[in-house]
Amino acid sequence: MLSRSRSTLHGVIIFLAVMTAVFPVFGQREKIGVFVQAAVPVPAAQLDILKSYASQHCAIITGCGVASTGELMYAQRLTNTYIGNSVPLAGMRKLAQAIDADHLVVFRIVRWESAISFRPERSLLFLGASSFFGDSMKLLTSPLGLLLGLDKAATVSVFVTVFSPSGDIEFTTTVTTEDKPLLSLLTADPTEAAKQAIDEALYQLAVSL
Repeated sequence: MLSRSRSTLHGVIIFLAVMTAVFPVFGQREKIGVFVQAAVPVPAAQLDILKSYASQHCAIITGCGVASTGELMYAQRLTNTYIGNSVPLAGMRKLAQAIDADHLVVFRIVRWESAISFRPERSLLFLGASSFFGDSMKLLTSPLGLLLGLDKAATVSVFVTVFSPSGDIEFTTTVTTEDKPLLSLLTADPTEAAKQAIDEALYQLAVSL
């Protein structure tokens, strides 16, 4: 009986040791404040979506605790420090202290655009195939051939800076992504490109920190 109890105790100890090593949340869990700011014109609704997206995916990808939107707003009001094109180091220190954060991550959107291009080879291919149709069918399919030659690409660039609680820069990166799906003329979306950029930056951040 005593031997069985010791074996059970040893098993519990080993299990707890493994869980503590694999899941540091049982011990110390770092906290991150995530800010998303636009240095170029971005629709307010899309910017709000990206703020929520960045916070949620930061928690998922890094495994850290992420300050809530309410905490961020309160900290900015309390310290009278707002993330803009530039924030003094003293301001970053105040924000980190108010949030009690181990890191502050600032996503700055520096490019947000959609561009339409024309690919004549695609139109010519369709128009060549339609040449076997009758004259009336050619007349109907010609506008479709021109339409198929149009492409739309949504491109977004995000500059990311990570600050320590003392206001020092720990890590920076720039990520540019493009959303150009099938039927891109109708479906290409800068918001989707921005989400991809945020995810790529977060994976880099998780490895670096």
